[in-house]
Amino acid sequence: MVQSMTGYASSIIEIPIKEQERLSLSISIKSLNSRYFEATCKVPYLLANIDVSIQRILKQKLHRGHVYITVKIQHDTLKHSVVPSLSTVKGYLKAIKTIKDECKINDAVSLQSILQLPNILQVAEEALTQKTEKAILKEIEGIADQLIKTRKTEGKILVGDITTQIKIIAKKLTEIEKASLKAAVEKKQELNTVISKLQTFSPEELCTNKCLLENQKTVLLSELEKIDINEEIVRANSHITTILEWLKSESDTKGKKLDFILQELNRETNTIASKCSSFTISSRSIDIKAALEKCREQAQNIV
Repeated sequence: MVQSMTGYASSIIEIPIKEQERLSLSISIKSLNSRYFEATCKVPYLLANIDVSIQRILKQKLHRGHVYITVKIQHDTLKHSVVPSLSTVKGYLKAIKTIKDECKINDAVSLQSILQLPNILQVAEEALTQKTEKAILKEIEGIADQLIKTRKTEGKILVGDITTQIKIIAKKLTEIEKASLKAAVEKKQELNTVISKLQTFSPEELCTNKCLLENQKTVLLSELEKIDINEEIVRANSHITTILEWLKSESDTKGKKLDFILQELNRETNTIASKCSSFTISSRSIDIKAALEKCREQAQNIV
């Protein structure tokens, strides 16, 4: 199944911690196009120690794309204790003593004045247990699976667009093949005409026109050889078959290989256009290149 690299999923989850204690989290995951897998995680301090585990899960599930995950604490019933920051208090007292000694101030320092100083008190957050962390990671896996569903939905649209363009390319290749065969027949007729003239001229006429006809014969033979694009047509049709089969395969990662095959198909098209000066073939080659460009735009959004 083809997956697009763009997708979005979100959910609000509740994780039981202890009796009468629950942690409510808002989790959203968004993925955008990227050449490789990248992850940007925004998680609260409480979950900082599982940041790496989150990225590992996302890479295993999503394979490719720039993935943004945001986790916010909606509500929690964790019991938080307020504790003094003794090192900060001692620092303040030391600084106050220095001021009093240097400036000859005898005022006493009260508890009330100390409590008004910033960062004196801290909220001690209770660390999550391994069981709770595993439960959160499992929920994130589930949301990643939701994201994959949206990717697959978008992927079906991409497959439809690419398939339409590939069918156009196949049709244009058939027209090119017919045009090349027609051009080859015309060149052979010209060549046969020249050969016939060489055979029917009298010795006097042959002496006069031989050089001119021989040059014309050489040019026609060269053009006839160049106009043979059968190998390029066969390879191009092989690439088309590979693309259509690859789109139907069960592989989760297809974007890079598809882009590579499209490049090869573009190379064959360039060779065909350079070998044949026919207006019909040149025109159809341009149509193929336009369709290929549309395919590559879509392929760059496939995982």
